[in-house]
Amino acid sequence: MTVKHYEWRLGDALPSLGQHSFAKHEIFDQYVGIYIERLTRTRSQTMLNLTIVDGFCGGGLYRNGAEETEGSPLRLLRAVNQADQLLNEARTKGFSVRADFFFVDESLEHIKFLNATLVSKGFGPRLNRDIFVVHSTFENACPAIIEHIQKKGTAHRSLFFLDQYGWSDVRLETIRRIISSLKNPEILLTFAVDALINFLSEKTAETEALLAIELAREDVRELMAMRNDEGWRFLIQNGLYRHIQSRTGAQFYTPFFIHSANSHRSYWLLHLSNHRQARDEMGKLHWRITNRFQHHGGAGFRALGFDPSQDLRQSLFPFMFDDDAMRRSEAAVLEQLPPMIHKAHRDAGGLEVERFFVGHCNDTPVTSDILTRQVIFLRDEGELLIVGADGALKPRTRNVAWSDRLVLPRERSLFSRLGW
Repeated sequence: MTVKHYEWRLGDALPSLGQHSFAKHEIFDQYVGIYIERLTRTRSQTMLNLTIVDGFCGGGLYRNGAEETEGSPLRLLRAVNQADQLLNEARTKGFSVRADFFFVDESLEHIKFLNATLVSKGFGPRLNRDIFVVHSTFENACPAIIEHIQKKGTAHRSLFFLDQYGWSDVRLETIRRIISSLKNPEILLTFAVDALINFLSEKTAETEALLAIELAREDVRELMAMRNDEGWRFLIQNGLYRHIQSRTGAQFYTPFFIHSANSHRSYWLLHLSNHRQARDEMGKLHWRITNRFQHHGGAGFRALGFDPSQDLRQSLFPFMFDDDAMRRSEAAVLEQLPPMIHKAHRDAGGLEVERFFVGHCNDTPVTSDILTRQVIFLRDEGELLIVGADGALKPRTRNVAWSDRLVLPRERSLFSRLGW
């Protein structure tokens, strides 16, 4: 049975919403709006098929101080309704977001509470039509949900919000199954990394919980050996991060942490997908929601992992997606980009923007917006040239296309950043 952080029961007081949960819900509903906007940019489009899965839905209502506040099921429903209304009003031929919702919870009391909440909020007529409330563990419900998505259409547009309280309720094998079975899934998975670090020991190396995340005895030994190093908790976090991302089958991911002033524990909010644009949009969203999330790593590219040649304390410097973090990120890109372009110019005749971003975006807080600003700055300083896909120079553009190449000019300043 899953350990529960919140409890709902008809007739009882609402649970009090923690700040870390508020931050997650804020990401959830805002990302839904961004996701729908991203997939509906073609003006002639009139319909979007979508499935949204809340794998640990809870009862749907909380107490926030003296106020009642909505949980993830209601926030997800309202985010889709708002996006659908805006699109329908903006398109001359109208628009329809055909979204199905699966709200899953293993607690029967939670399911009863959520059903009553949905009816009271006016969603009753949609129950068992496009809103499905499922009494089950997510693991047991997942195969039928995948089958439903596969039957709904060929694009398999789907968002899985897996807000587990701990770290072992969602098996990595299940994540792989979602990603391998569907063409376009995206997964937002919370992961209580500090709780796992506290749990790790030789005695627990073969427990069922560790099997869920595929940590064998030798993996545990390797991680626990880091306890003798300075900054050991940071090192173990990065080791676990590499382990998890390598086993999910996702090409793109974000490893950012939920920040809570009231909690000393770290929670990952892992976004997993196979699309470069999805990863970039999630990165941009973390920058917009300042002071809610942290990045435990450096400011530029190659920002995760442990480099023995670098001072570990630099990686432990707080990174809160605020103005200071932005300045540090921009400065890091200006420092790191020139030698990368120089090497690409020597080896391949230039650096293709998309190939570069795809190869470096996962381990960095740098987004395409940050990269574009620094590329334009270097171009304006005469340090590089931007060449379009057609081979034409772009000396005045303020935008950088994914298909553009960054190349060295024939003549460079004596003090050029690219004079490596």
